[in-house]
Amino acid sequence: MSLEAVDFLVSQKAQEELRLLKPAGEPLRVLAGLRRRWSADEAAWLYDQALLRRRAAAKFSEADLMLFEGEALEQASSEAVAAWRARELLAPYESVADLGSGIGGDAIAFARAGKEVLAVEKNPLRAAILRYNVAALGLSERVSVVEADWRDLSFEQRVVFADPARRKQGRRSVRLRDMEPPFEDVLALSERVEGLLVKLAPALDKDEVPAGASLGFVSLRGELKEALVGLGSLARKTTWAVALPAQACLQGPEFPAAAVSAPRSFIYEPDPAVIRAGLLHKLAARLGAAQINERVAYLSGDECRNDPLAGCWRILRHAPYRLKTLRGWLNELGPASLDVKRRHNPVDPQELLKRLPQEGGGRRLTLFLTRLRGEPWMILAEKPQS
Repeated sequence: MSLEAVDFLVSQKAQEELRLLKPAGEPLRVLAGLRRRWSADEAAWLYDQALLRRRAAAKFSEADLMLFEGEALEQASSEAVAAWRARELLAPYESVADLGSGIGGDAIAFARAGKEVLAVEKNPLRAAILRYNVAALGLSERVSVVEADWRDLSFEQRVVFADPARRKQGRRSVRLRDMEPPFEDVLALSERVEGLLVKLAPALDKDEVPAGASLGFVSLRGELKEALVGLGSLARKTTWAVALPAQACLQGPEFPAAAVSAPRSFIYEPDPAVIRAGLLHKLAARLGAAQINERVAYLSGDECRNDPLAGCWRILRHAPYRLKTLRGWLNELGPASLDVKRRHNPVDPQELLKRLPQEGGGRRLTLFLTRLRGEPWMILAEKPQS
């Protein structure tokens, strides 16, 4: 991807080609067809952009109107996460500075939430894509794009959202000291603005988060997406977790573990945002459940309570892990499709499935591989009937 490629891709003829281009099938054949109408470089740019748009559809509802660059797309917030952040965390503010704006995912969400946005991006290629995306979605009146290093600018906005790069020498890093710009520079903003919200990798070292800052974790459809550090007016009083799209939130002081109990009638799998936030004890109390092992993030209770922060299954059998015993259970229960989940257990789920009968159909069962009473354990369960 290059500025030359962007200049070509934003042209009317290229856009018309992209609307019709379906990058399915054998790549060389698709490229050969494109090269009958375009130069080799142009064909490659079109094909790559069509692939990126197909990938981006998982994050952006209007991906077919936008342009993308591979690494920036990977780092971009999902549309649902960005929209929730703009709507809930920055609700009181009419304007926001979006620093390290990339290809514009967050700036677009802020603008759609009715805010005036200063979108700052120092990478010329990404700034060009950002300008195009903002215009393509009809948001140019709300978003001002500035190609600059934000450390050289002053802001009129009361609040700032920052998304620093988390790669060092081409490799992804979760260490705050490896961010670009350095985390110290980002934190210095808190002295210049009313509120600061920083998007970070969810696997960050919590000990690196400065005193006075709040820390939260966001998941989307059961997948942990990001950590958010808040300072000033955007700092919450305690650690929090939210699961989207349900917008279910849990907050409170971290605690190392909930009460521990042997498996009961039901097993719960907590949302990863709750686990990462260290709020299992809060969720367990809400569900009337306990951890089955102080080191394992599975909860168990006597009833199944519907909660968007945890999946619930009825326990059918549980015992020390033995392949022969598991086969006996499955034969007894009849034809079934089997899903396997694992925590703190050495058994490889894919290898295990190869050694089990693959009848399919019938019931849908879930096998939890974990550790209990000092040894590998298995819990066979199924979703309760609604």
